[in-house]
Amino acid sequence: MGCARPPGEIAVLGVSLICLQRMIGRAPIAAMALLLSLLFVPAVAQETTRSFDHDETNFPLDFVHARVACDSCHVQGVFRGTPTRCHQCHTLSGRIQASAPSPNHIRTTTDCEFCHRAGVWEQVTRVDHFAVTGSCQSCHNGVIATGKNPGHIQSSDNCDDCHRTFTWLGAVFDHSGISASCISCHNGVVATPKHPQHIQTTDTCEDCHRTISWVPVVRVDHNAVFGACSTCHNGVIAEGKDADHVVTTEECDVCHSTLNWTDVTEPSPRVSGRCTSCGVGLLPVRTIRIKEPPRQ
Repeated sequence: MGCARPPGEIAVLGVSLICLQRMIGRAPIAAMALLLSLLFVPAVAQETTRSFDHDETNFPLDFVHARVACDSCHVQGVFRGTPTRCHQCHTLSGRIQASAPSPNHIRTTTDCEFCHRAGVWEQVTRVDHFAVTGSCQSCHNGVIATGKNPGHIQSSDNCDDCHRTFTWLGAVFDHSGISASCISCHNGVVATPKHPQHIQTTDTCEDCHRTISWVPVVRVDHNAVFGACSTCHNGVIAEGKDADHVVTTEECDVCHSTLNWTDVTEPSPRVSGRCTSCGVGLLPVRTIRIKEPPRQ
């Protein structure tokens, strides 16, 4: 129509004013339609672009995802069915080939967000152990993650037998995994030792104690105890002589056995008092059954 815009000519939406004037004079209806289309189409396109907000979808864009090209995820312009789970994109076998886990990655589930942030893979600030499928030792080996220190007690490599997943401290020991003797740990350095008031014994703790608690002591293996009976059976540490006991200076084991108090052997010559003071039936608290020693 001879509407080429001369250099320097003022234009409206790319069409020169001279061209518009000629079109209005020759075909006013067509010119008006052209003018309206030039004004309306860009406005619609602009409005369409502005009205789309990716944050309102099932996959809001943040961190690195906000800076990648659209077709990196919407391959060949396909929008419907675009994956939203980490492992569906971060793989070497999917349609969308984003950065994949290294071959040396620890054994885990496919829930990347349990440990990683969306912005960067390398800075792992926490590990959700519920997402880890390998054994403790497969990570806590001193290379991938903190391992047992040189002063650790001798034990199996199943960390969760004693430790919790959020701290090493406050361990509750499963002694079934311990291969060393009690004293190798309960020495005052690694673990709680015998206190200063403990009776004189060997260092075989399990002769009297259980592994779940020091107290109560349900039995005492007297073969592991040193010293005289009265050092324990003094009424403070352990049961002592009651008020009705015969007067004697002997140690308990001269008359009693370690099994019970009631079965006694023939009293020692060093028993004080009259014979009738020990007679059967005269002691209201208990009856003493005297066993004679075997005759030669």
